[in-house]
Amino acid sequence: MERKISTISIIVSLLFLPAIVGLSTLVIASVDWANRGLAIALLLLCVDQCRMAIVDLENVALVQNLILAKPLAQDTRLTRFYGVTIATIAIELLGFYSAIGWLGWGAAIVLLSQVGFNLWAGIQLQPQESSAPIVPWGIRDRFPVLLADGLGIGLVGCWLAGVQPLIMALGLLAMVLIYGVVKYGFSQA
Repeated sequence: MERKISTISIIVSLLFLPAIVGLSTLVIASVDWANRGLAIALLLLCVDQCRMAIVDLENVALVQNLILAKPLAQDTRLTRFYGVTIATIAIELLGFYSAIGWLGWGAAIVLLSQVGFNLWAGIQLQPQESSAPIVPWGIRDRFPVLLADGLGIGLVGCWLAGVQPLIMALGLLAMVLIYGVVKYGFSQA
């Protein structure tokens, strides 16, 4: 089955591409393993967040089309989710671009954007469920993710403060790798 590349995926990929290139340069050029470890973690997170931005924006478009196909009024939850998603993408990009010059501060901005998204999104989109494509998904549902975000912010804060920066960077890298294995390793059966 052939999948068509959407305009959304092209635009979002082009927005994230310079950050991916810049972070890749940091990974290669860093002589300090604490910087390199944090740069690798951010690079992997940047690729994942690019993918998630594409998925979220494409899901908004699909759900919007489902809603417009029915004699229903515009769902304000979808409008809010779209706004939160756009704001999160903008803040993430600010963080990833900032990380090229100020690695720790950029990482902190990225992780804070994740906290913001998980606090304010309020729903989960499931466009394949045409009868109920918008599912309430509150803070309680997102608590494990918020906990992980908080741990990541703590690690980056310690890295910025110079408290065992190599261990903090490797801790964040381990979190990102575990997240990737859980998210992508088991779902592709």
